[in-house]
Amino acid sequence: MTVWVEGATGKAGRRVVDALTAAGVPVRAASRHPGPAHGPVTPVRFDWTDETTWAPALGDAEALFVKGLDSDVDAAKVIARLIASAPSARRVVLMSAAGVDRAPDHAPRRAVELAVRDSGLPWTVLRPNWFLQNFDEDEWVFARALRETGELYAGSGDSRVSFTDTRDLADAAVTVLTENGHDGRGYTITGPEAVTFGEVARVLAEASGRPIRHRDATPAEHQAHFAKSGRPDAWVEHMLELFELVRAGVSAPVSEDFRRLTGKAPRTLAAYAEERWRS
Repeated sequence: MTVWVEGATGKAGRRVVDALTAAGVPVRAASRHPGPAHGPVTPVRFDWTDETTWAPALGDAEALFVKGLDSDVDAAKVIARLIASAPSARRVVLMSAAGVDRAPDHAPRRAVELAVRDSGLPWTVLRPNWFLQNFDEDEWVFARALRETGELYAGSGDSRVSFTDTRDLADAAVTVLTENGHDGRGYTITGPEAVTFGEVARVLAEASGRPIRHRDATPAEHQAHFAKSGRPDAWVEHMLELFELVRAGVSAPVSEDFRRLTGKAPRTLAAYAEERWRS
């Protein structure tokens, strides 16, 4: 089986590629800027906005790992077209997000889940929570402000999040892509504990040996902060909506799905901080 992995150079996608490769699974690693070939990995150019790249990128892949377009109102239609254009595909795994199964059907991410469900292929949905790797790898979510000003910029109050390590998502993806028994099911992938952003700031500060504080931004401050990224307005609105969900408690529950899928304990915030932030 060859697996096509979308976003193969991103925070989550490259870990999925690594985990599949470690399991001996051939991968077509799709991204707008594909890297060099290595081992069983075939890098392929893929651009959601250029459908001429789709067929060459998909090739003869028999399974699809798809993230989709988080903030695009037409995301469901686009992903449906992509799946329909993959004639060799026999399975699709969607990376969605924790809590999306409780969103209204017209919400973009929930509409994508429904499009995958209705695609005619056996499907599985993985719903990870906020990624720990956002703190050091995603410049405009958290990483830049943490690096430049020592601020963890998050309008969250005392709300809690059961942060997910991207490597746990990757291990879960390998399980559902290579084992039977997961068709038509959704799994929420979280860390083992729910923590506040203030607690995250303290753990990162202790590991790094430098001052880090939680900046509990107002929605207006947050909007101005994200707008400086230069990303589209739709992305800014998407991020503000995600923090609304955090404040509503949607990101707080801890799931046992990862342990049930893999037989392993999920990675902790403390372990991540020790690995990535220790000075």
